[in-house]
Amino acid sequence: MNISKGHDEILKKDFILFEFRTKKVFENYAYRINIIPKIDLEKKEIQFNIEGLSAPLLDISKESHAIFEYRLFDFKNTEYNLKLMKYAKGKILLKFKVSAKGIKLTLDPQKKFINVFTEGN
Repeated sequence: MNISKGHDEILKKDFILFEFRTKKVFENYAYRINIIPKIDLEKKEIQFNIEGLSAPLLDISKESHAIFEYRLFDFKNTEYNLKLMKYAKGKILLKFKVSAKGIKLTLDPQKKFINVFTEGN
């Protein structure tokens, strides 16, 4: 998972991009990672429930990583709690801080089922 900042030219708004990508490259299809986001900006809590993979509805085969992207608009420069959950793998709790300079993990547990990267690492 990669967390970074971006800007939408059409909406003229900044966003935080949460990009999930598998290590494995699938040879026949561009699979999609099924994730259910739950966002509470008032409480500064972001949760992603990772459910698994699904095949695309395309007839054309394509080699690719499985991906999921989520854009969070209307964020503030503050610290957020991030909960990542995956069935049978448990959950991990992280924290990251958004500032004008970028995004930095402030709590990154050693044991986890997913690697999280930010602009600073």
